[in-house]
Amino acid sequence: MCEWVKDKRFFARVRPNLIVDLAKHRGAERVSTVNRFLVRAFLGVFTVALTSCATSPSGPPGTKNTSKTFTTVVVDAGHGGKDNGAFRRYGGAEKLATLDVAKRIERKLRESQLRTVMTRSSDVFISLDERVAMENREKNAIFVSIHFNDSSRRAIHGFETYYHSPMSRDLAVRIQEKLLTIHNSSNRGVRTANFRVLRYAKYPAVLVECGFLSNRREGGEARDSEYRDTLADKIAEAIVEYRYGSGVYASRGNAAPESNPPPAGEVRLPTKSGR
Repeated sequence: MCEWVKDKRFFARVRPNLIVDLAKHRGAERVSTVNRFLVRAFLGVFTVALTSCATSPSGPPGTKNTSKTFTTVVVDAGHGGKDNGAFRRYGGAEKLATLDVAKRIERKLRESQLRTVMTRSSDVFISLDERVAMENREKNAIFVSIHFNDSSRRAIHGFETYYHSPMSRDLAVRIQEKLLTIHNSSNRGVRTANFRVLRYAKYPAVLVECGFLSNRREGGEARDSEYRDTLADKIAEAIVEYRYGSGVYASRGNAAPESNPPPAGEVRLPTKSGR
């Protein structure tokens, strides 16, 4: 919900005392009519406010659609440090799976000559506000946050990709479509969400749920190095094609993330060799 809608002053515009005042001066018989009128007016204004919040493409000050121009990808490994995220017997700790997939994505993007920034490159805690600051610090970028899902119902499985601003929808759709090319994948849809890292992003930003750790099959796959590389490959392919068009991405195959990653937030500049 928009901040101005949540402001108490918005609701104070319809004052109960107004009805009492009108009753004193115009007669009690008009109270019910005035009451109905005010309620209808209030609901009408409130509905318009909510609609504008849901459809407005505007974001924080300085918002810019960089979908056709970005040169940097901020790769966010969800959770970390004291924040395990989901933790399941089948899939282990979410914070470790997200870090591994994020590192693989980052390497593949550098090989495709895109500049990268990691919000974290080790098992450390990074607050949501710090992640937002990192993504918005870049001048011509997009933001991709990696997560795994969890549910109390173990049968639930599949991929989900979230966005907040309308300018981010195409990126979310492209990533979801690439993930669905993985064997036995299940589509849980592209959805809007009010996650902080999406809501306050100045550039296109998405959050990818790479399957359910609570599901026996997907949790087991999340522990598998080859499968994590497949996830990273599909997400990287979607990002590269989102920027340059279809058919330009070249997969380099399965490879483990670098054993000596840079500190969280360090910028990696590509070379001609892709390293």
